[in-house]
Amino acid sequence: MDTKEIRRQARAHLQGNWGLSIGVAVVACLLGGLLTGMSFIPEISYWKQLDFSETWEIREGLRIGFKNGIFGLASFLLGGVLQLGYARFLLRQHDGKPTEFNDLFSQFDRFGTGFAQHFLRSLYTLLWSLLLIVPGIIAALSYAMTPFILEEHPELTASEAIRRSKELMRGHKTDLFILELTFIGWSLLCILTLNLGHIALNPYKNAAYAVFYREITKKPQL
Repeated sequence: MDTKEIRRQARAHLQGNWGLSIGVAVVACLLGGLLTGMSFIPEISYWKQLDFSETWEIREGLRIGFKNGIFGLASFLLGGVLQLGYARFLLRQHDGKPTEFNDLFSQFDRFGTGFAQHFLRSLYTLLWSLLLIVPGIIAALSYAMTPFILEEHPELTASEAIRRSKELMRGHKTDLFILELTFIGWSLLCILTLNLGHIALNPYKNAAYAVFYREITKKPQL
């Protein structure tokens, strides 16, 4: 699979739609709805070398811990259903259909399915990771297309969609892994901007995931 062509198509789909795509990706990032990508929120560790008092450090540590706890809870509860909405946005963008910000929140009537697919994917990946890192990576790649499948096949349960993602990714896990590797250089550059570069990189990577999904589903496999 030509990763260069996938990235080219992703950029083409983003052309003229960057503003909306960044806005959707930012909210998805904050609430755990990204399909792939990293947080752009700088960590307090970047400023740890400054000479603050011990009292300030305790207070700041509590504040950061509380903030991370709130974001973690929101991600745990909302991330799954927002992934379904983001998959809808990405596929509509790929197919040249009208997109809007509310696409991200369009699947809340399927909250249970969204939560279940996110929870089960995370659980299965964790369990495989307990064996070795490599099985965990393979599991994550196998389940990666689940939100797209659920968007196009709403009649499926979370478990059925995960199983179909495994079937769909048979023979394509290496292709997706290589696609991820092609973004490493950009991710390293984002570090120089205290991760703020991910604001632009996240919509790019997720658009590439949509292209990847369309490429591997050209032939009837589901």
